[in-house]
Amino acid sequence: MGCDIMENEREYKYDAFISYRHLELDKFVAVNLHRILETYELPKEVKKKLGINHKAFQRVFRDQEELPLTSNLEDPIIEALENSKYLIVICSPKLKESLWCKKEIETFKKLRGRKNIFCVLVDGEPNESFPPEVLYDEVETVDKNGKVKKEKVMMEPLAADIRGKNNREILKKLKTEKLRLIAPMYNLDFDDLRQRHKIWRQRKIINTTIIIAIATLLFLIYSIYMIVKINLQQNILSEYHAKSLVSQAEDYLAKDDRYNSIKYSYQAITDFYGIVMPYTSEAEYMLTESLGVYDAGVSYKAINSLETDGIIKYLKSSPNNKYAATYDESQVLTLFNTKTLDKIATYSVGSTYDEDKFTFIGDDMFAYINHDGNIILVNINDQELNDEIKKNSYSYKSIKGDALGRYLTYVDSDKFYIFDIKEFKVISEIESKEDIMTELYYSYNSDYLFVGTKEKNYDINKEEYLTIHTMKLEDGKEINKVKIKAGYISNIITKDNNAYMLLNSILGTKYNMVLVSYDYINGKLNYNKAYNNRWGKMMTRSFEDEKNNLAIVTSDTVNVINADNGEFVESFGLGSEVIDIYSFLNKEMYLAFLKNGSVNYLNMDSRNSVEYKGKYEFNLNDYSIVSQSEDGFLLVPTNENRVILYEEKNGFDIKEEDITMDYIKDESISSKEVEKVKEEYNLINRSLVEKVFYDTDKKILFVNYTNGDIFIYNVEDKKLIKTLKKVGKVNHYFGKDNMGRIYIGDISDSYILNSDYDKVGHIKGLCKLDNDRVIITNNKKYYSIKIYSLDELKSIAKEYLGDFEEDLDEDYNLKLK
Repeated sequence: MGCDIMENEREYKYDAFISYRHLELDKFVAVNLHRILETYELPKEVKKKLGINHKAFQRVFRDQEELPLTSNLEDPIIEALENSKYLIVICSPKLKESLWCKKEIETFKKLRGRKNIFCVLVDGEPNESFPPEVLYDEVETVDKNGKVKKEKVMMEPLAADIRGKNNREILKKLKTEKLRLIAPMYNLDFDDLRQRHKIWRQRKIINTTIIIAIATLLFLIYSIYMIVKINLQQNILSEYHAKSLVSQAEDYLAKDDRYNSIKYSYQAITDFYGIVMPYTSEAEYMLTESLGVYDAGVSYKAINSLETDGIIKYLKSSPNNKYAATYDESQVLTLFNTKTLDKIATYSVGSTYDEDKFTFIGDDMFAYINHDGNIILVNINDQELNDEIKKNSYSYKSIKGDALGRYLTYVDSDKFYIFDIKEFKVISEIESKEDIMTELYYSYNSDYLFVGTKEKNYDINKEEYLTIHTMKLEDGKEINKVKIKAGYISNIITKDNNAYMLLNSILGTKYNMVLVSYDYINGKLNYNKAYNNRWGKMMTRSFEDEKNNLAIVTSDTVNVINADNGEFVESFGLGSEVIDIYSFLNKEMYLAFLKNGSVNYLNMDSRNSVEYKGKYEFNLNDYSIVSQSEDGFLLVPTNENRVILYEEKNGFDIKEEDITMDYIKDESISSKEVEKVKEEYNLINRSLVEKVFYDTDKKILFVNYTNGDIFIYNVEDKKLIKTLKKVGKVNHYFGKDNMGRIYIGDISDSYILNSDYDKVGHIKGLCKLDNDRVIITNNKKYYSIKIYSLDELKSIAKEYLGDFEEDLDEDYNLKLK
């Protein structure tokens, strides 16, 4: 077995038994320690020295369920203890309260002694977390009269300290401190094993790098031959390793992960684990693209991303969109700044959580329900100023703050409360015999609150009824209520004195969308309409003067309905599920975000739907959540642990210019001249030639094919210099910059070519070269942008990335495993 090579007296079924209290943190450590031990490999030279050829740990015992609070161990546990060589105790302050853990330690100590017991400190101080059974031993002493006495003697337990601020920090420490547990099991020195492990890891990285490079070399042998002619002195393996990094950078950029794209591009053109990478034009091009130095805010692009420990389930933004918060499957709320994506704070809240349990109150306050069912109020600008609203009898189920920051409303099982933030007191407490809905809605100006209650109903074949109560927030009194045949609330929005309620009902297997128009001041029901076989997901309203329409989302369709009478005005089938919809302020247009990453403008004047692919560059094909940021949008890819920020970002050195320029001319030669060129240059695929044009001095000929390829020829000897694949339509030569680089393209897309005619940059909307700057146009405006050298690109990337070497080392080793 894994650890029995040091003792030959017997074999053990389990290498180690993990004893722990079934609390959230203790269980998190136990589960991850179990996985880490069973997957750990000793360095080869250590295994050779010890004469083993298997993993360090073959089997580790960890009980999966919470065991009864009794001092009597069950037979399977006793059997597991008897058949375990080592006992690893997960120590935290509440461990001492577990009679079961105490008995496990005592039983093992009798079986194997304390030398085979190891501790892992996860919380608290050692004196309050280490159990007495580990800290003390009974020893026999003989006094001067020859009488034998038993005394408790304090012992120093062998322990690993992995305490941290959060789960991520604890897990990081655990990956290192595991060696402190493993080393004594093999009679090895901890520092020696750590050094050997580091050397073994470095060798593995180098070996894997060589294997990747060789595999790439074999697959691309013909391409290697062509590129080797550029510089025979290049190291082929390093060059293709650099290309492999570029390929990864391309993949990350395609997944809208700009940070990692910049990181791999930067490494591809500098060094990777101390190995200097040779220059490749692909790396320079990718670094230029990932940094976006020539962007002029033409489209919404991925700027940055924020990662959480678990898959993100919910995302909310503050009213001014300056802050946002996520809840993820690691049971953590993350509060962050939407401009920088810097984390402000994280809060561990538990597993039974939903989007109604955290909220923003105005622009500067955040509130959430904690583990104990109490409400925590956070002043975002000063994390020290926290207040708490303690539960009365039952844990709070939902909370909702108003946009102006005046009120917080919340619900427990049979009551809902209206809380005045400035006075810091409850101004109304209402008890209901019906179930109170967790969804709470404020009127547009936060003067009124709408609360739904539902008749208790346990029969799926019985009609459900909601009562919507209208509360005046100033004094907390109910002014009106209306009863509707429905069971679910999707949204309530207000205009003037009318509340438009998007509800849904289910009866057996049938479901209906219900739209209600209700004068909540006078208590008058304007209309109550049901739409069969539809489920209303979300709703917004038009803001254009003299228009009173509602845009309601049902799966992949946006239905525009006249809010005055509930009649359909228009329907837009969009072909993919709609995950959110927004209204324009000055005209009746709607912006629909789709699950597949598309964004559609729905124009009610022309009654058409247009997808603006160039405006919103959301490159993934599956998103689940969208919310607004301070200057753009936050999107969460489905089943991912990151929030991606998309903005109309400008380059680093861009200036708006008060100029007007003529449209870029098509400089391609006439059809008659093209036929002559085809013969003179013996062009291939002649029927597919799209455009032919020269440089200013007519020393270089550019041939553009219909598939977007460009063949570059030397005019003097008619020989092919370079082939550029999939460039696009090109018909204009802009000239050379002060570094001797060539600029070709058209008004849409242009490219920077180095002295070897390789692509090293891409510019949209290029109009002109102007000394050390380029002039570009965007939306009828003109801008000048600095032209960047490779060294300047490296400097910008290095500043952007900061100190990433440690994270890189950890990420790369995870990939190797």
